[in-house]
Amino acid sequence: MVTRRSLAAFTLLLASVFAANPAVSDDGATADTGPAAEAEDESDRLLPLFREWFEEQGVPLPLPLGAGVMMIFMERDIEVREVTVQFLGRPPESISDRVDFEVGNRTRSTAARFDAWVLPFVNVYALAGRAYTDTSLRTRFAIDRPNGEPIEVEIGEDTSVDGPMLGLGLTAVVGGDAWFAMADANYTRAEMDLFDEEIRAWMYSGRLGWHGPTRWGPARAWGGFFYMDSERTLTITESFPIIGPTQVRVTQRPVDPLTWQFGASLTIARHWDLLVEAGTNFDDANLLVLSASYRF
Repeated sequence: MVTRRSLAAFTLLLASVFAANPAVSDDGATADTGPAAEAEDESDRLLPLFREWFEEQGVPLPLPLGAGVMMIFMERDIEVREVTVQFLGRPPESISDRVDFEVGNRTRSTAARFDAWVLPFVNVYALAGRAYTDTSLRTRFAIDRPNGEPIEVEIGEDTSVDGPMLGLGLTAVVGGDAWFAMADANYTRAEMDLFDEEIRAWMYSGRLGWHGPTRWGPARAWGGFFYMDSERTLTITESFPIIGPTQVRVTQRPVDPLTWQFGASLTIARHWDLLVEAGTNFDDANLLVLSASYRF
């Protein structure tokens, strides 16, 4: 079964991947250049580690710390792998072969990101945020009884859900005269209303792009991929005549975990980074990411 939906939890989880905004200098380093960078006295900075060797090679380095905020909008098809129902103290019964389950929602999410360049080419970051979703749930199925006719059950629920998330990740960047490549991996946990368990996911992405100067400041443009490894269970409990409280558990995962990404970023006065990124698999998934951050 496949349901089309814009996923609050999956959307917020994506924040940890798309937050990584590599600052690549015009001569191939992971940094931005300009008069402000030369004027600042950064000799007493602890991070990034081993920066002396890169500075001796004439490689300008980024400001080591960053803080930012982002918004993410997402739409993706979801595969319903398993549906079970439990009532009257009976063990859970699978009804996947005879249930019609539809899920739909609209999602917006925001997250704050804090990062540090621990090495000139390695960035670590932490995320904290929240997602807000208007969700529509529809399902119909029949429950067999030892005596009597099967009971027809119909569940319809429209509700607004939200929940917090936390994440940790690592980004590695390399670059040349006018190109850069980056890889990102992160682990994220989210708690959403209507879900009886935390949503946990590993996410991986890679990007290859161009960097260079513009009239507004150093800029970057890239293409790449994003892969999400995640599965979750949605629990719905309602009370019906005769059988009383009934619990329905729906296990879901993305139909296609792979998405192709296209984005660009601009650095202003070395401290401000602005980013926009769009993603699609040209079929069932679309997303938009907007981000702004300050480096110091």
